[in-house]
Amino acid sequence: MFSSHFKKLMTCLLTLVAVLALMAGSIAAADAQSTITVLHVNDVHARMEPFAPATDAPLVGGMANIAAKVFAIREEQPGKVLVLSAGDMIHGTNIANLFGGRPMIEAMNLIGFDAMALGNHEFNYGQEALLALQEKALFPFLGANITNPDGQPYVKPYIIKEINNIKVAILGFSPQETPIAAHPKNVEGMTFADPIETAKQLVKIPEIQNADLIMALTHIGAEIDRKLAAAVPEIDVIVGGHSHTLIDQAEKIGNTIYVQTGEYGQYLGRLDLTISNGQVVASNYKLLPVDTSLTPVAGVQALIDNYNAGLKDMMSTVVGETYTDLDGARENVRTRETNLGNFIADLMRQAVGADIALENGGGIRASIPKGEVTIGDIYTVLPFDNTLVLIEATGEQIWKALEVSVSNYPEQSGGFLQVSGLSFVFDPNMPAGQRVVSVTVGGAPLDLAKTYKVALNDFTAAGGDGYDVLKDAKVLADTGIMLRDVAVEHFQSVKGINPQIEGRITLKK
Repeated sequence: MFSSHFKKLMTCLLTLVAVLALMAGSIAAADAQSTITVLHVNDVHARMEPFAPATDAPLVGGMANIAAKVFAIREEQPGKVLVLSAGDMIHGTNIANLFGGRPMIEAMNLIGFDAMALGNHEFNYGQEALLALQEKALFPFLGANITNPDGQPYVKPYIIKEINNIKVAILGFSPQETPIAAHPKNVEGMTFADPIETAKQLVKIPEIQNADLIMALTHIGAEIDRKLAAAVPEIDVIVGGHSHTLIDQAEKIGNTIYVQTGEYGQYLGRLDLTISNGQVVASNYKLLPVDTSLTPVAGVQALIDNYNAGLKDMMSTVVGETYTDLDGARENVRTRETNLGNFIADLMRQAVGADIALENGGGIRASIPKGEVTIGDIYTVLPFDNTLVLIEATGEQIWKALEVSVSNYPEQSGGFLQVSGLSFVFDPNMPAGQRVVSVTVGGAPLDLAKTYKVALNDFTAAGGDGYDVLKDAKVLADTGIMLRDVAVEHFQSVKGINPQIEGRITLKK
């Protein structure tokens, strides 16, 4: 009897042990599978406030609205959210530029960003200023392929973050062309290595190899991102920027997931990942529109409001003096050479070391009377967010551009060019397209076959005002530096200015 009961008891115990073992195995399997949510933006370019992307379009974007999205998702997924920026965040609007990028960094701190890859426009304030902003940031700047003049890493190459028991290696990459995409003086002595070759070396590091998820946070553009995915299959996810590519459905390149959100904070990317034993076993991606239907986060909005109040005060700051009236009258800058047009074109040429500068008269919106000059005066003259671009154009392309410039004369035209580094004569009695009589550069005739370095604003470089002949020219540097900021800095660096009419644009007699 005892033996029979004992056998039954042992059988029950063994069955219970087996069940518990199966349950433990199930629990272990469940524990090995975790989810994380990656929220990301790229190329916001300091659009801190909502804006209309086109005429009569509804307002979109704004950091206080992005914050509203992020906070809501964090509440929904506590402890499971990563917030990332793929670069070009801190420069591009008055509220950021006049305060050296601080407003954007402070807004990102309030939102709780986890990391940012350095974009080329992060360097618009210079190397030292960017490192000072890193000190203020509560999140790391990443740039694995950037080294200082002394050969040391400029910022962290990568970080390891643990989110919901998942170890995530986040590797940062910046564009190799930064020395020409930013103002050269701002990256002097720095090296920007090939991001793909750098990534191949990074994924060999044991700490990165042992991560459950390897993520590249890049500002290198969609074309290179796709090459990176193919060349370094160890990378599970690429969160990209730089090319302003709007990817509404995540791309799969081999086993690598690739995402990017377009530009200016119009969308927040949301990538939900399920990871099991170091493998992504499921993913879901959405582009979340950022619009004014959201309730802005009060703290972020208050930060923006405070800086806007400071911006208003800053506009009255005196930065220099002009010893003569600066002629920016609409009827003049759109039909003839003016001293203000000469001054602005000279600034452009000197700022990027060009042979020639061309500035559309429609970009000059006011005059400045003799006397003290304030930041507000300069911003009134140059109200658009035009940035400096350096191209390489042939003499033939330049000649054709000058034909476009005078094609509507004597009617006012926003495309009428104010020039520096060249002089030209045109005959208004000839048909449009055949009016330019002669062009000289540095006292010598324009060589139609030769290439010249030409400074433009980004509007003209993109073919604005009918300058299609220039938009296909080779871009040597897209600096991202606003023309009005160049003007402010110049006034601050000299005692005063006294530009004159010099006969750069002449009608044939």
